[in-house]
Amino acid sequence: MASQLKGNSNMADSPWETIHDRPVQKRFFEDIIKKNKLENLQLFFKSEVLDKYRGDSAYKIIRTDSSGRISKPGAWALDFGIASEDRLIHFPVERWIHNLPDVEREHWLMAMVNLPLSDNFVKGLVGVGCLDDGAIRKWE
Repeated sequence: MASQLKGNSNMADSPWETIHDRPVQKRFFEDIIKKNKLENLQLFFKSEVLDKYRGDSAYKIIRTDSSGRISKPGAWALDFGIASEDRLIHFPVERWIHNLPDVEREHWLMAMVNLPLSDNFVKGLVGVGCLDDGAIRKWE
């Protein structure tokens, strides 16, 4: 399948990456799937989400070339990865649940990024009800 996708002209023109040439990422996602470690799936955010905390002495933001941490000492801390030339940060779903305080989540949601989704498919997942989504047909 990877060889079929590799030559797909739609993907070649796309800004999205596949993991077929990224062995560490491929192993990471295989581990999530094979060992049912869904808590390690990554959430992605524009790095500007950190701007709210810069200059506020109650918070500390540190980094290396590829990872960082934001903390409110004595209250909470969140480790994250840095990607796309510092434009994105990411961390596992588990850290959203256990490390990010409820009062901070709306701010972070405003900066969350994702691949394009089918609105109707997502509506079906969250149980909106019956959806008229056009005729069923063969995908060619």
